[in-house]
Amino acid sequence: MQFGELTIPFTRIADPDRVLDDVAAAADLREKLSGQRESDPQHLPYWAELWDSAIGIATYLAGRTNLGPHVSVLDLGCGMGLSGTVAAAKGCQVLFADMEAEALLFALLNTAEHQTRARQLNWQTDRLGETFDLILGADILYERKQWPYLESFWRTHLAPNGRVLIGEPGRPTGDDFPAWLAPQGWTFARREQVVPQAKKAIRLFSFRMKVE
Repeated sequence: MQFGELTIPFTRIADPDRVLDDVAAAADLREKLSGQRESDPQHLPYWAELWDSAIGIATYLAGRTNLGPHVSVLDLGCGMGLSGTVAAAKGCQVLFADMEAEALLFALLNTAEHQTRARQLNWQTDRLGETFDLILGADILYERKQWPYLESFWRTHLAPNGRVLIGEPGRPTGDDFPAWLAPQGWTFARREQVVPQAKKAIRLFSFRMKVE
């Protein structure tokens, strides 16, 4: 994939809909065999889709000149790892995190020429025991019930003077999130990133914790 002057090899799922169909079929088979519907919904394979928000973040990062080995990056809910792959190509120290092991395999494959790490993680319950200069998230604000968990996770894992960079495609939840977050001690900046295949520009939200 090409981002300005930066070219990265990137392996992705050719047919995300087929992955979704396979997951649904497996869930139906388990229900037939057990005679019971699972109490927890099956994890949907959102990771198999290359979201426009990830492309927006990747495009923005590719044009930055202040990235390098001195910058630690967490690609949270990384999917196939496009945002983190660009960060790794810029020389950053990257950790990929996602609930789905299959997603992490793609992320590591896409950064095979770089020294990256991966961790299967649930941001509601898991903690990493380290902090990061930059936390990335592509289209992870769509569920309001996740907001308190995300805020707590960011607060725990953001290094002093670090920032959270979120790609958001223009959902109503994206409209509301900055106002929800501000009273909890965060500052906010916004810019727009044009993505050629997207119907409208991707919003990039940058959050920092206020310095007391």
